[in-house]
Amino acid sequence: MNTYRKLFAYIPQFKGLAIGAVLVSALSALLTTCGYYAIHCFLHALIIDENLPVAQNFAFVIALLLLTGSLCLGTSGLMAHYVGFNLENVLRKRGVEGLNRASFTFFDTHSSGTIRKTIDDNAALTHTIVAHMIPDATRAILMPFFIIAFSFCISWRVGLCILILTIVGSAIMASMMGGKQFMKMYQDALDNLSAETVEYIRGISVIKIFGVSVSSMKKLSKLIHNYSTYAYQYSKHCKAGYVVYECLFFGIIAILTLPLAFFMDDLGSPKRLALDLIMTFFVSGLMFAAFMRVMYIGMYSFQGNHAVDSLEKLYAQMSKE
Repeated sequence: MNTYRKLFAYIPQFKGLAIGAVLVSALSALLTTCGYYAIHCFLHALIIDENLPVAQNFAFVIALLLLTGSLCLGTSGLMAHYVGFNLENVLRKRGVEGLNRASFTFFDTHSSGTIRKTIDDNAALTHTIVAHMIPDATRAILMPFFIIAFSFCISWRVGLCILILTIVGSAIMASMMGGKQFMKMYQDALDNLSAETVEYIRGISVIKIFGVSVSSMKKLSKLIHNYSTYAYQYSKHCKAGYVVYECLFFGIIAILTLPLAFFMDDLGSPKRLALDLIMTFFVSGLMFAAFMRVMYIGMYSFQGNHAVDSLEKLYAQMSKE
C-alpha cells in the first residue's frame, strides 16, 4: 500500500479510477466463484439427481456467470491500464525535467546507461504494478478465501481437504520465498548488470575497432558472474519446494484414493463420493492457480517497490546536484 501511496501522489486525479478498477475486479472474482459453484450444481443435477433439464439450465447459468466475470475482469484491466499509462507518462516527464535541471556534477557521477535504465525500465515497472497488479492483486487476495468458502458449500469433506491443502501449500510457498535482503541484492545485481550492458553496447564500435573482448571489461564480467550466482542459488533453493508443491496439488486425487479404498462402505453414496472427488480435483486446480497468482503478485510487488524507490532516489539526486 505504501508503494501505491507514493505512486498516486504523482497522479492524484486518477485515484478514483483505480479504486473503481479494484471494485470491478472484486466483482469479477465473486461472479467467477459463483460460476464455479454453478458447475457443482450442474454435476449434482447430472450425476446424483439425473435430471437433464435442470442440468441444462445450470449450463446456461455457468456460461453467463463466467462470461460476465471475464467481462468485468477485462473492464477492470482497461481502467487500470488507463491509469498505468498516465502514470508512466508522468514519471518519464518528471525524469526528463529533472535531467534538464541537473548539474554537470550529476552527469559526471552517473553514467548515461544507469540514468536511462533507471528512468525507462523503472517507469515501465510502475506501469506494470498499476495496470496489471491492481486487477490481478485483487483477485489474488480474494480468490483463495472465495475458493475455501465455495469448497465448504460443496461438502465438509471437500472443504476440509482444500483447507488442509491450502495450509500445506502456504507453508511450502513461504519456504520458497526469498528474504527481503536477498531479493534486494538480487534486484541490485540485475540493475547493475543492465546498466553496464547498456554502456557495453554503446561502446561496441570501439570494441570492433580495437578487438577488445568482453572478458577484458572486468566490471561487466564480474557483474555477469554475480547475477548468475544469485539466480542459480535462488532457483536451487526453490527447486525442492516447488517439486513437492506441484506433486501435492497435481497428485491430490492419487493421495486421497489409497486411504479412501479402505473406507468405501462408510463414505455413503458412491455417486456422492465420486462427485466430491471430482470437485476436490477441480477446486485444487483453482487453488493451485490462485497460489501461482499470489507468487507472481509478490514478485511484481517487490520489483515495483524497488522501482519506485530507485526513481525517487534518482529524482532527489537530480535536484540536489
